[in-house]
Amino acid sequence: MTTTTTTTSTWTPYFLVVPFSALITGLFNLGEFLPWPLAILIGASWGALVGLIAQRIRWRRAEDALIAAAATGFAFAGCGGLMAILLLKGALTSTSLTGDALEQMFLPSIPYYIAVNSILEILVIPLILYVGWRPGRRRILIVAVAALYFAMRVWTYLAFVPARLGWADSDHSTEPLTPAERTQAYDDLMLDDPRWILLLVMFALLLLAALLRPADRDVQQ
Repeated sequence: MTTTTTTTSTWTPYFLVVPFSALITGLFNLGEFLPWPLAILIGASWGALVGLIAQRIRWRRAEDALIAAAATGFAFAGCGGLMAILLLKGALTSTSLTGDALEQMFLPSIPYYIAVNSILEILVIPLILYVGWRPGRRRILIVAVAALYFAMRVWTYLAFVPARLGWADSDHSTEPLTPAERTQAYDDLMLDDPRWILLLVMFALLLLAALLRPADRDVQQ
């Protein structure tokens, strides 16, 4: 009975990570270049491969290192998102702002977020679910963070990416924006974006996980 329970617990994170990778890495990312069925298959296979790699990680501090990496990523993404929103909102109050200038201010944020989120969604979050899958309060926090991040990424790909990239791909004038154009830019760039709050919530949850006492972290399976 103990062996069966342990085996089931070992395989449980696959049922979380593989669909996550199939949808996020596969459909939303690879699906832009490959047929959807193939993209989803590759994404799911990647999620399973990460699990096999995680099973061979024997470094005692691997879980702590992954939590630190994830917390750092969420801090960068959350604080960076807030700063970008404040900068863009501030720029829109300028009467001399042009659409071209606003675009040039917005474009550097795209590779920044691609880099941060790619590392988190392709590697760090899947690994942390596998490596941190041990009974205890830390696992509850890890699963909560992963669930929030999964929901946020789906929301991002369905709502924010099309709107913002669509705006960036449009032609923008070198003439000062009219009030109507400012309002349109505000809406297209979705400057009421609350995701930075979710990112900082996830950061706080990971800090709690990192601060758990060793007795809470090392419950035996």
